[in-house]
Amino acid sequence: MTNNYDFILKNRRWSFSSTSSYNMCPFGFRLTYIDEEERETNVFSDFGLLVHSTLEKYFLDELEIWDLVKYYVEHFDEFLKSVPPAFPANMVEIYYQAGLKYFENFDFDKSLYEVIAVEETIDSTYRGIDIVVKPDLILKEKSTGEYHLIDFKTAKLKNTSKDKKEQLNTYMNQFNLYAYFFEIEKKIHIDKIIIWFIRDGVEVVKNVEPIAIQNTLNWFEKSVNNAINEEEWSAISNGYFCQEICGNRFICPMNTEINNNTQ
Repeated sequence: MTNNYDFILKNRRWSFSSTSSYNMCPFGFRLTYIDEEERETNVFSDFGLLVHSTLEKYFLDELEIWDLVKYYVEHFDEFLKSVPPAFPANMVEIYYQAGLKYFENFDFDKSLYEVIAVEETIDSTYRGIDIVVKPDLILKEKSTGEYHLIDFKTAKLKNTSKDKKEQLNTYMNQFNLYAYFFEIEKKIHIDKIIIWFIRDGVEVVKNVEPIAIQNTLNWFEKSVNNAINEEEWSAISNGYFCQEICGNRFICPMNTEINNNTQ
């Protein structure tokens, strides 16, 4: 590791996204967070930004519930600008219809809750590591006094029980960090974590468990220390992600290798 890398890594603000990026592909992490290469967008993140924007405006009282469909439809082309993958066919239309169906059937009664935070940036420190978290939404249920952390996911739930469990475990690392640091900095204990799967039209409710939070903190600290001590910065092949999703897909040699092998 160069001294410059060492300085950058030890003095950066970490997040769930950057930590997960390192674990998924050290080389991709280096390109993004150290070399600061310009990243490419993709259809999946474009769609996610539109859904987040729509719901954020609703919970900030900038849109009424009956305005959500209109806003979504009118801004779809503005947000969805990335070139879609060749497979599956008609992906943009599929996503459009999924989002439209969700907002047409959206019936969340906001009057039953107090809005505590919407996309609020929280800065904190854990064992000398600077971290930033940004929960989508924190609500207080008026009838129970419980605090709910709600996250909007535009990925679909996996099909098999094994894959679904692995997917939710990964998400819970994210939400455990959010819940822990929100309590540390805001003195508000999160009682439930609720994941809204937009394209499935379902929600998954999880309790906040102290042991799980500690496991997540251990994962976070270990991942950051691994990144700080990284020397090889290996690129890890991940098929479809490398070809269609990774923000560095047009400059990464791993993607070139995958494309050559599939021709």
